Amino acid sequence: MTGEFLDIFSRGFRLTCPCCGHGQLFKSLTTMYQCCTGCGERFEREPGQWFGAVYINLSLTLGFLITGYLTLQIFTSITPDEQLAVWLPVAAAAPFAFFRLSKGLWVSVVFLGEGLYLRWPTRAEDLTSRDRNGRQHTDQRQPKPVS
Repeated sequence: MTGEFLDIFSRGFRLTCPCCGHGQLFKSLTTMYQCCTGCGERFEREPGQWFGAVYINLSLTLGFLITGYLTLQIFTSITPDEQLAVWLPVAAAAPFAFFRLSKGLWVSVVFLGEGLYLRWPTRAEDLTSRDRNGRQHTDQRQPKPVS
């Protein structure tokens, strides 16, 4: 179970589809594919889904800034004013640097939580062995005789 979680999060970290691990999430620097190029899984489950990626981006940015500040504070003799001059531009650029990573990790979180996109059959003949409520179907037709 833990291995599956790590695998899915590593796929998000590598910016690949959390479902199959082969399709890429991004087609350009800032534009995501709507569906996986490998398995066809949709990446956006519902409008407003990406709000969670903002929190991941904020967490990554703050973690990076705090770690960097404390590292410089411990291992150098830089004054707080000099640290401010160093970390203010980094604080402005870090959300852009973590944009793709935060979206990839959020897609993994959504995939683990509830799946990316549930494909519901739209026609009665598309229902094969289970209906929309998960009940097993019983075929009322008689099987054709084998000749």
